[in-house]
Amino acid sequence: MLIGWTTTSTETEATTLARGLIDRKLAACVQIDGPMTSIYRWGGTTETSTEYRLTIKFLVNRHLEVETYVHNHHPYDTPQWIVVRAEHVAEKYLSWAQANSSSLPL
Repeated sequence: MLIGWTTTSTETEATTLARGLIDRKLAACVQIDGPMTSIYRWGGTTETSTEYRLTIKFLVNRHLEVETYVHNHHPYDTPQWIVVRAEHVAEKYLSWAQANSSSLPL
């Protein structure tokens, strides 16, 4: 299982992105945190923004589809997209994730 993170500037944008991933069975679960404060450099200046973080849990075999979806539907020109591999996933949770984020029969 992989975990990806991205951020949006509004809760509505975050919810729209999350629902799209879930409705297409690209992700098993998307959690939305926020609001939070992000401080970063953009265009040569230091920016401070309020953002909402999406934590996206998905299967390894859906990685390219999830990344493509995020980049094609994200409101930012350069969205944060960071992915890590889960070191351990409980078997019951993994089974649930497979059943709920795969269009392929198990």
